Amino acid sequence: MATPLAKKAEVKVRAFQPSWTEEWGFVFPKNRAVCALCFENVVCQTSSVKRHFETKHEKTFKDQADKAESIKRAVSSQPFTDGEYIKEAFLCSSEVLFEGLPNKETIKSIIKDIPMSTRSIERRIEEMVENVSAQQIAGLKDAVVFSIALDESVDVNDIPRLAVMARYCDSTVREELWCLKPMSDTTKGEDIAKVFMEHFEERGIDIRKIFAVTTDGAPAMVGKQRGAVRLIEEKVGHPIMKLHCIIHQENLCAKMSNSDLNEVMPTVVKVINFIVKRSALTHRQFQSLLEEMDCTYKDIPLHSAVRWLSCGKVLERFVSCFDAIKAFLAEKGQNYPELEDEKWVVKLMFLMDITGHLNELNLRLQGAGHVRELSSQHSISTAEICKYMSELESEFTTRFGDFQKYGPMFSFLIKPDSFDGHELDLSLIDWLDTQDMEMQLIELKSSTLWVTKFAELRKELETTAVQDHRTCIFTCWTSVPKKFSCLWNVALALLSVFGSTYLCEQIFSHMKNVLSPSRSRLTTDHSEACAQLKVTNYNPQIMELSKGKQGQGSH
Repeated sequence: MATPLAKKAEVKVRAFQPSWTEEWGFVFPKNRAVCALCFENVVCQTSSVKRHFETKHEKTFKDQADKAESIKRAVSSQPFTDGEYIKEAFLCSSEVLFEGLPNKETIKSIIKDIPMSTRSIERRIEEMVENVSAQQIAGLKDAVVFSIALDESVDVNDIPRLAVMARYCDSTVREELWCLKPMSDTTKGEDIAKVFMEHFEERGIDIRKIFAVTTDGAPAMVGKQRGAVRLIEEKVGHPIMKLHCIIHQENLCAKMSNSDLNEVMPTVVKVINFIVKRSALTHRQFQSLLEEMDCTYKDIPLHSAVRWLSCGKVLERFVSCFDAIKAFLAEKGQNYPELEDEKWVVKLMFLMDITGHLNELNLRLQGAGHVRELSSQHSISTAEICKYMSELESEFTTRFGDFQKYGPMFSFLIKPDSFDGHELDLSLIDWLDTQDMEMQLIELKSSTLWVTKFAELRKELETTAVQDHRTCIFTCWTSVPKKFSCLWNVALALLSVFGSTYLCEQIFSHMKNVLSPSRSRLTTDHSEACAQLKVTNYNPQIMELSKGKQGQGSH
C-alpha cells in the first residue's frame, strides 16, 4: 500500500518590524520590505535588511545624527507629507536664524500655525497646477501656431501614460507639458488619438493650429491608416509635418542587423558577463587586477540593449581594459580565440569608434581614432570597414528622409534674404495667413537693413553654443516689423517644431522620482500635477492665490 504524501509545511510569512524603519530606513508598501533610501526590495527578515543597509548606505553618513536625519527625510517621502517635515526643520533652525530678535517667539508661533497637513499640501498643489494650466491655456490660445511631441510609457504602477509636450511662441519660445494622461485599456493609435483630442477639447484649444507632430516612430503612433498621427491629422483638417524623433532614428541606424560587425558585440557581452555576473569573487578579483595594472577605468559596466548609449560606453571601457581582460581570462582558464584574432580586434576598435561617434552625433569630437592607430602597426584590409560605412550611410539616408525633405524649408529661419520660396511645402502653411508672403519676401530681400540683419545672425550662430541658437533666431525675428507678418507666421511655425521626443522621455524620468516604490499610491491626477509643476516654465501666481486664503491655525 502506497504511503500517503506528506503535507507541505506551511510557509511562514515573516512580519515587517516597525523598528526597521527607524534603524535602517525600511518601509513596507504593498507587503514588501523596501529601502526608502534607494527603493530596492529586500527579503523581509532582519539579517537581510541589516546587511543591505550596512553594505550600501552605512558608510555614506557622516555620523549618527546625519544617519537619523537622512533616514527620517527618506521615510517621510510619502505622498504630500513633505510639509510636516519642512515645518519641523524650519522650527529647529529658527533658534539660530532668529537669534537675538525681540520678536523671536512670535515668529516661531507663526511658523507653528502654518497649515502643513497632508490635505493642505494636496490642495495647494492642485491650486498651483490650476493656475499654471490657466497660463498655459491662455498662451496656447493666443499662439498663432504650435507643434506637439507625443510619447507613451508605463509608470511604476503599470499604468500606460501619454505625455504630450507643446511648443509655441509668445514673448519667448515655450515648451510645456500639456498633459500626462493615463490610458486605462489598450494603447492603440485610436486610443492615443482619443485621449489627445479629448484633452484639447476640454481645454478649448483649437487643434487646427497644429503645424507638426513628432513621435518615437512606434506603429501605434505612425501607422498609415489607424496611427495616432494619421487620426490627429484627419481631425485637424489640413496636412501637418510628421517627424520621427532624430534620437530614435540615430539609435536604429546603429543597430543594423545585416552588418558583419554584429559578430563583435556577442563576444564582448559574454566576456563581460563572465567577469561581472558569474560571481562576486570573480568581479572583485578583476577590479583588483585593474588597480594593479593602473588602468584608466576601475571596472567595466554590463551591457544593456535598452539604454541607447550603453553599447558605446561598454566598448570604450572594454577596449581601454583590453590587455587586463586578456590576462584575467588566461588566468581563469577561459578561452576566447576572438581576442587573439587580428581581424576581430580591428572590428572591435572600429565599432568602438563608430558607436562613440553615433552616441555623440551632435557634438564635435576630438582625438584620433583607434582604427587609424592600428593601421599604422598592422596591414589591414579596409574592405569590410568601407562596406560598413556604405551601409551606415545608406541607413542614415533612408531613416532621415523626413529631415532631408524638410531641411531646406528650415533654412528660411536664418536665410530668408536668399531663400527660394519654392522650397516651402505650401500644403503645410496654406492655412496660415500667408497670402502676401511672396511680395513680403521680395521686399525683405531688397532691404539692405534686413539682409544685413540676417547676415549678422548667421555670423552670431557660428560662435554661439548650439543650445542657444533657438533664442538667437527668435530674438532676431521678434525685431522684424509687422509689415512682414506672413514671414513671421512661417518663422513661428518652424520654430515650434520638435526635432525629437527627448522632452517626453525626460518627463518619464521625472515620473520615476514622483512615483517610486515607496510612494506609489499617488493618483494619476496628483502625479501629473507634481510632474507638471516640476517641468513648467511658468511660475504659479502665489500672491494671487494667497489673496483668496484665510489664515487659520495648523490642525
